[in-house]
Amino acid sequence: MNKKFMTMLVACALSVTTLSTTAVFAEDAVVTGETPAVTETTTTPAPETTPAAYEPEITLATPKWTGDSDIVFDVDTKGGAVYPQEMYVYDADGAMPIISVPSKVEVNEEGKGKITFTNDALKNAKTWDENFENQISVDWTKYNKIEFSFAFELASQYRSETVYVETSVKAPEVTVTPTTPAKPATPAKPATPAKPAENKGTTTTTNTTTKKEAPKTGDTMNVALYASLLLVSVLAAVVLTTKKRITE
Repeated sequence: MNKKFMTMLVACALSVTTLSTTAVFAEDAVVTGETPAVTETTTTPAPETTPAAYEPEITLATPKWTGDSDIVFDVDTKGGAVYPQEMYVYDADGAMPIISVPSKVEVNEEGKGKITFTNDALKNAKTWDENFENQISVDWTKYNKIEFSFAFELASQYRSETVYVETSVKAPEVTVTPTTPAKPATPAKPATPAKPAENKGTTTTTNTTTKKEAPKTGDTMNVALYASLLLVSVLAAVVLTTKKRITE
């Protein structure tokens, strides 16, 4: 009995000691203002995403310009904007700039559409003379290629594209209008012969006889023959009548 009692006393003493120690530590923590350690969690920021490269598309719908149609480009700006820029014409000697050729841009909200340079606008285009002093009309028969430049923009991204168009413009044919031949000129009337000079010493009289012909009627009967037959008939009638009277 004594051993059990002693064991219980020891166990109670240890319990009291443990509780006392815990209370002391708790008081010290409140007094000194210390906070229990907190495990920190580090958050890694997500990597920045690089925007995809801006890739607009433009395609020539007119394979060659011959001076009798519009020049049309099919475009897909991928939702951005498009602006026609410089234009140049090329011949065997090099390139010359074209001045202010208006265009028609038709693009929907998705950025798909077309750009048109009308035939009239191209034919009325102007360039510079050899000294770059005066503006002159473009003689399209001298050039074989046009350079078109376009600028694209989407969300601070820019892209430029250059497209070349072959040309083959012939000079207009000269139309010859047939002329009506002139009527032959009416021959001039012969001049009246001049009168012979008068000879004061001798007087000469010239008589001019003009034979008038009876108008032709188209009758070709021999009148003399029928007149002779009529006369013979009359004479025969007279002779017969005379003999009859003598006989009576």
